Amino acid sequence: MSKKTCIYFIISLFSVGASAQVKTYDLSWKKDGLITGIGISLNVLGITLLNNADHPDAAEIATLRREDVWSFDRGATFNNSKTAGKWSDIILYSSATIPFLTYFDKTCRNEGGSIALMAVETWLITNGITDIVKAGTKRYRPLVYNDQFSLEEKLANGSRRSFFSGHTSSTTALSFFTAKVILDTHPDMKNKWIVWSLGATIPAAIGYLRYEAGKHYPTDIITGYAVGATIGYLIPHIHKSDRLSINTIGSNGLSITYILK
Repeated sequence: MSKKTCIYFIISLFSVGASAQVKTYDLSWKKDGLITGIGISLNVLGITLLNNADHPDAAEIATLRREDVWSFDRGATFNNSKTAGKWSDIILYSSATIPFLTYFDKTCRNEGGSIALMAVETWLITNGITDIVKAGTKRYRPLVYNDQFSLEEKLANGSRRSFFSGHTSSTTALSFFTAKVILDTHPDMKNKWIVWSLGATIPAAIGYLRYEAGKHYPTDIITGYAVGATIGYLIPHIHKSDRLSINTIGSNGLSITYILK
């Protein structure tokens, strides 16, 4: 019998009523203030760098050749699906609601405030890093090499923000975050692979759509997926708690909460 179980048993003997609740996540002003502050700072820096980045240049674009693109990425320079581009945007905006799926579950709702804050932290960190890397690499999108796109589209500010895919990184982060939260709050769940499969498939789909739309190379998508998955998994993981909360009600009606670690 574990130490926690023994203590809980002893307390229960002297209580009229007792209930034990495992707290899945442990948030603190110090830790979460730091994470949120870093996330906000990364976003401010990313936006500043993007706003000050060099604009696409028509003369430079005219010198670009499809043959100069790495063979692994070159296929993206032939793509121009407007439908794929539209659906990738729809999925991106819809992905903001993915963490709210946890609110359909009572166990998750009990820690709704913690989950909401962690979701915000996940998005801030992911978006900030994505913008900073985009501003630093200044990689032209595949569409710049494609004659099916107009010069106006090629000269748009976003045409030089290919690496890495923000649609993919953001959607992956929130999808993996949600999957991790669901499994953290239901450690005994069977067929966990189903949750992870859904969490992995949604961002993979948006990555494919960005490729078909001529917006990103495979390397943009793979990198964005890896970054998003890492952050989406780590944010809830570093908040995991091993605390056991025991609420007891004595004969005099006094309620006492014991926090065991």
